[in-house]
Amino acid sequence: MSTRRLAPLAPLALLLTATAAPLHAQAPQRVSKSATDAPPPAGTTAGTLDAVVAAERAYARDAEARGMRDASLAAFADDGVVFRERIALAKPYWATVPAPGPLFRWAPAWGAASASGDLAFTTGPYTFRATAGDTAVSHGQFATVWTRQPNAGWKVLVDVGADGPPTADAPATPNATPAPAFVPRPLGGAATGARGAASSAAVAEGQRAMLLIADRGLAAAGRANGAGAALAAVAASDVRALWPGSAPAVGPQAASAAIAARVGRVPGAVLEYQTSEARVSRAGDLGVTWGTYALRGSDGAVAEQGAYLRVWGREGGGWRVLVDALSPAG
Repeated sequence: MSTRRLAPLAPLALLLTATAAPLHAQAPQRVSKSATDAPPPAGTTAGTLDAVVAAERAYARDAEARGMRDASLAAFADDGVVFRERIALAKPYWATVPAPGPLFRWAPAWGAASASGDLAFTTGPYTFRATAGDTAVSHGQFATVWTRQPNAGWKVLVDVGADGPPTADAPATPNATPAPAFVPRPLGGAATGARGAASSAAVAEGQRAMLLIADRGLAAAGRANGAGAALAAVAASDVRALWPGSAPAVGPQAASAAIAARVGRVPGAVLEYQTSEARVSRAGDLGVTWGTYALRGSDGAVAEQGAYLRVWGREGGGWRVLVDALSPAG
């Protein structure tokens, strides 16, 4: 189990490369322009993040009360996506899962919200059991991207998890819920400032274009210099690398080492990425990209493939990676 919520993403053109097997049928590639077309009035960042954390905790409580399937159907945005065997729309996926669904318990431990109050993310620990009577517990870390929608409040846009060893904030008993202390992550200055809605949208669109350049540039640098070094070069000082099978790697050096270790399992391997989607807050201070990846050996054969998620924060006039997560297929 490599994801917290039996996860998959949206109908996007998700191609690895011409010779890599696609994760699902091809569809016209699309890149969204902003987190929402008509964002609500922005409040304080602290108040916004409080609301996001409350939404994450409410989702977790609902999953305990009604089951993972029904809670997820209520929590996700209509265009929300999740990762599992492939990238797929979340609501159609969860509609096919027999009720009540798997037993996940989780809580947010770290996250940030945009100054415009329309995009946010949370990460934290989770536990998984296949059934209520199962004493075997799997652990991991999740990352959720949240979008605020008119008349609907905060909804899940992307959800991914990476299994790994239990961390210090993992619960002591199989049926307990993690209860970490939440730590807010401040973001850099907004790119849009105090402008009108039309101007803010234009600036956000420009920031989205720059984010796509950054994401694709990271992929190109990884092919040339190695995935670990490429990430470290554009990572925030407190970046979280959530890669399956290992504890969260915090900081550029640890993240780089974790990535190098995973890639190094395959002799002469190169990690390739294909960007599929990008979203940016109206303030231009928070963005997210996702797509597919393939780990190729020196003979060109694909040793591993799946989907990736990156959360980016705008710092010092450029984009820096806050969260880097992989979700292998299979």
